[in-house]
Amino acid sequence: MSTLPGARAVHHIAYTVPDLDQAVRFFVDVIGAELAYRLGPVEDPEGDWMTRKLGVHPRASAKIAMLRLGPVTNLELFEYTAPDQDHSRPRNSDWGGHHFALYVDDVDKAAEYLREVPGVTILDEPETITDGPIAGDRWVYFTTPWGLHMELINMPAGMPYEKATPTRLYLPQENWDAHRAPDETVNSNPFNRRVIEEFRANGGRVGDFGDIPLLLLTTVGRRSGLPRTTPLVHLERDGRHIVFAANGGAESHPAWYRNLMAAGTGVVEVAGRRFEARPEAVPVAEHEELWRLQAAQDPNFAEFRDRTDRDIPVVALVPTDA
Repeated sequence: MSTLPGARAVHHIAYTVPDLDQAVRFFVDVIGAELAYRLGPVEDPEGDWMTRKLGVHPRASAKIAMLRLGPVTNLELFEYTAPDQDHSRPRNSDWGGHHFALYVDDVDKAAEYLREVPGVTILDEPETITDGPIAGDRWVYFTTPWGLHMELINMPAGMPYEKATPTRLYLPQENWDAHRAPDETVNSNPFNRRVIEEFRANGGRVGDFGDIPLLLLTTVGRRSGLPRTTPLVHLERDGRHIVFAANGGAESHPAWYRNLMAAGTGVVEVAGRRFEARPEAVPVAEHEELWRLQAAQDPNFAEFRDRTDRDIPVVALVPTDA
């Protein structure tokens, strides 16, 4: 029982970062967080609220983002401006030094993934502790592109310290997305998840795509039976929403296409509208002109087509009530 009256759990951890947009992109795109909200600027241009409430310079100003980081952690990020701001970062050996750790199933595999992320530095190589109270713990430190220290760790149950105390450290049993509602649509690609969130929050506009038209297509997995939402660049032509099963130029059809054709229907979201749709194959005679128009609005599609010998399906998403 907690000695703090009414205490139930740790609600969130918080870090101040030099660039809020950069940090949100990293945690969402690289780590797999979900953006819950942003707010700010938080400031008091005339008074001392910032000093009284937050212990910072009275003219300080903060932008804030709150993220859900896996099944049990909320992460709050601050970007401050302040007249007396100190830009130095404490080392782990300094007072105020800090890091936080992500539990992973395979430290080496996770470290290899992070090595490919620009700006991330893995500190030496993963190591397994061989004696003492946490023998069997495998870990490695890394730094984010702005210098925050983090750790990858795998600490299995049955560690030596457990023989000396009834206290047990929290050991995750659920997967990363276990907190989601059973009927919530999930996309395992962190970039796609961020696009979906931004699309829904901004009426169909996504900053990374500019004026390129997007839609969201939700299909039901052929094997899993679970809904999956995918953002797609589409071509509006003669009142039709046309999509290309390019799959980045891969030699296989994308999962969304296979699921759509197997189910016969999917749910489409475009700016201001949501409807159930059925797929209709576009006649081959129209393909060349449609590919030309699609490549004109998004040149990546010309490259996708050149990468594969596969006949890429071109599909119109037709409302089922039409």
